[in-house]
Formats: sequence, structure tokens, C-alpha cells
Amino acid sequence: MAPVVKQVTDSVTFGEGPHWHSDEGVLYFVGIGAKVGDGVAAVHKYDPATGKLVTAKLEISPHFILPIEGKKNHFLITQGRKVVEIEWFGDENTPKILRTVTEVDQDFSGNELNDGKADPRGRLFTGTIGHYEGLNVLFKKDCSLYRIDLSGSTTKAASNVICSNGLCWDLKEKAFYYVDSISYVIQRFDYDVETGDISNPRSVFGVKENGLSGFADGMTIDTDGNLWVAMFYGSCVLKIDPRTGSILERIPIPAKEVTSVTFGGPNLDILYVTTGRMGYGGPADPPPAGAVFAVTGISAKGHPNVNVRIN
Repeated sequence: MAPVVKQVTDSVTFGEGPHWHSDEGVLYFVGIGAKVGDGVAAVHKYDPATGKLVTAKLEISPHFILPIEGKKNHFLITQGRKVVEIEWFGDENTPKILRTVTEVDQDFSGNELNDGKADPRGRLFTGTIGHYEGLNVLFKKDCSLYRIDLSGSTTKAASNVICSNGLCWDLKEKAFYYVDSISYVIQRFDYDVETGDISNPRSVFGVKENGLSGFADGMTIDTDGNLWVAMFYGSCVLKIDPRTGSILERIPIPAKEVTSVTFGGPNLDILYVTTGRMGYGGPADPPPAGAVFAVTGISAKGHPNVNVRIN
């Protein structure tokens, strides 16, 4: 059965950070920035049972939204270089910012936090990106990847990063996979689930080495240990075997700015794909760019998305 790509939401300016909430049966994601007239900084909730998309605006763009385990209607989002806790009831009212959990990169005021996820024990991993105008990223390795533990303590997990992006874990392989987009590689780290420590980074896939356009952005992993990678400015999602570095499948997406992916649905066999239409380096793409797409018929299943644990 060939994969089927279906648009499931209206277009936003720049969708990112999808998180499938298995208990609620909904997809949370964020809207970043605004370079076209109808763009907003926002958090979004999509309910596939009703087809309804709820949007709540924010003053500062978040880069992810993660439910907090054991605290209904509480989430962690980013605000610049800060991770903050919000209360949001999934409606159109502006979320209430309750507190700042941590602030990073205080010596680099132009940086901001980007992609983030909870590891298998609920620790938050998130990293920074530098100041940019369009695609003219300042190629300075002054960004970092951080781990925020249950106590709220913040540890620098990796440095010399240009553009921190996709991340996922494979407990069977004791592996953490990580994208530094502007390095054009996907890295594997050894991962200790008991401590959250990562070590021994090495490249498992090179974008340029495979003759691909664009660069790797958000990603997730299936139960077979294969990576599913959003290719920004590549108009596709790639299925990659990180053990061999080979491309197993390419799924075209009707948007240039393919930003991130996650598995969802009752059986975790639907791949949800967020996209943007910022128009970096040129005019913004028209819809359906900026929509969320659901990909079915892919003969793969994901792991449940983990809610973040924070005291």
C-alpha cells in the first residue's frame, strides 16, 4: 500500500513542534512568527475526531508545546531563551504564563530555544539557534543542547551547535539521535536512560553526501528503529535507517518548508507532518503549505510521545 498524504488543518504561517497526546487523542503544535498577513505566534490543538483546529495567540513565538505529566492543562513552551510553564485549557483564550523554569545561553542574547522533546524518563531536551534573517544564519557554533531534569536543573548536553533541531531516542539501541540542521548531518549519541547523559557523538546520515536539497529539521523514530525526518526546503519526509545510513523511503509533501513529524492516532500509525510558508529567501508559498498533513499507509508505528516531567 502506497502512503497517502492528506491535509488535515488549514494553513498557518509556520507550524512546528507536533506532540500527539495519546490520552486526549489530539495533536498539539505551535505557530512561529509572522511574515505573511495572517500569521500569528500561537499554540494549536487539532482534534482528528472532529476535524477542529483551535488556535490561541501569544506575544512571543513558542517553538514547542509539551504537556506536563500529572498537571492537566499545564504545558512547557519556549519564549525566546526561556522555558516557561503555561496554563492553557485548549481554547482560544491566551495561555497564562505561570513561571520561568529555566533560561539558557545568557551570554548570547540573539539566540533562542528551538525544538524540544521529553526523553523516555520525561526529562526535557531542547537546544538553541542563533540570530538569523531569512536563511542567512550566522554560522557561529555558539548554540547548545540542554537537558532540563525533573528538579528543573539545567545541564549543557552538547555545545558547538549551529541550529539545534530534531531529536529522538531508541532505548533498544541505547541511542539518542540529534539534528544540527546547518551541519547537514544527523548524529547519534550513546544514551544512558538512568542518568540522561549523552556521549560519543558520530554522524549516521549526511544530507549533502546523499545529494539531497534542503536540510534535516524535526524527526521521530518508529518501533523498528528507523528515523522519519522532515526535510526543510526538501518538500518531503525521509525514512532513514540510522544503522546503515540508507534512505528507505521518500514521501513527497506539498510544501517546501517541511518542519517536523510525529506519530499519532489510536494505533500510533499515522504520521503527522507540520509545514510552514514563511517564504525564506523569496515569496511565501500559498496554501496548502503551512498546513498539517496526515500520512497513512506507511506500514510503521511510533512510540507514544512522552509528556515532560518537571517539579
